[in-house]
Amino acid sequence: MTDRTRAAPLALLLAVLATTPALAQAPLPGGQRWDIALEVSSWPALRDLRPDVGGTFKGAGFGLGGAWHLPVKQFASSELMLGVDGLITGTDSNIAGSLDDVMARHLYVGASVKWLFGEKRNVSLDLGGGYHEVDLAQVDANYWSSFEREHWTSRRAGAYVGATWDISAGREGKSGGLSLGLRAHFVDFGRVFDEEPFDPVLGPDAGVLDGPVYLLRIGYSGR
Repeated sequence: MTDRTRAAPLALLLAVLATTPALAQAPLPGGQRWDIALEVSSWPALRDLRPDVGGTFKGAGFGLGGAWHLPVKQFASSELMLGVDGLITGTDSNIAGSLDDVMARHLYVGASVKWLFGEKRNVSLDLGGGYHEVDLAQVDANYWSSFEREHWTSRRAGAYVGATWDISAGREGKSGGLSLGLRAHFVDFGRVFDEEPFDPVLGPDAGVLDGPVYLLRIGYSGR
């Protein structure tokens, strides 16, 4: 993935923010929007990593995410909202360590723009950017204690593009309901390797971990 490809979503987000009226001066056409969702991730670059001990990461990861937005501008047939969102996901593997198999954990927190369309304002294009953190670690947890051994960690900025469909929005007597979304995050975490010499698993170069990270969001939204 080229630098130009990674920068495109962030540049588009900044362009929208630059042309959006200040929140204090903008009319408020409707109420706030929020959602909470199951996040199902698919990360091709994660599956392509090749650690020294062998094994691969699974094709799908799972986690939780949420978002909160406020309306800032209403047009004839659309509405613009600004807010924040975040997620945390985990992806298992069959990469064996001394404690347990290695897990990939991914955290994202950032700001975003939603552009809602239609009479019911239930379909949106989404743009966001913010902070990503990922680590590869062995996690040995039970009811009484938890111990983990991190092999590699990276923190980077990135951006995403996506779309959301609030299926139950606009129905009589309904203030919320099922929501479906798709997102593609663009971020480059760099080369993956064992940062600690003790109990090496990844080796000196397991590959490069970059985007896109695809996310299917299945959740509940309300206004």
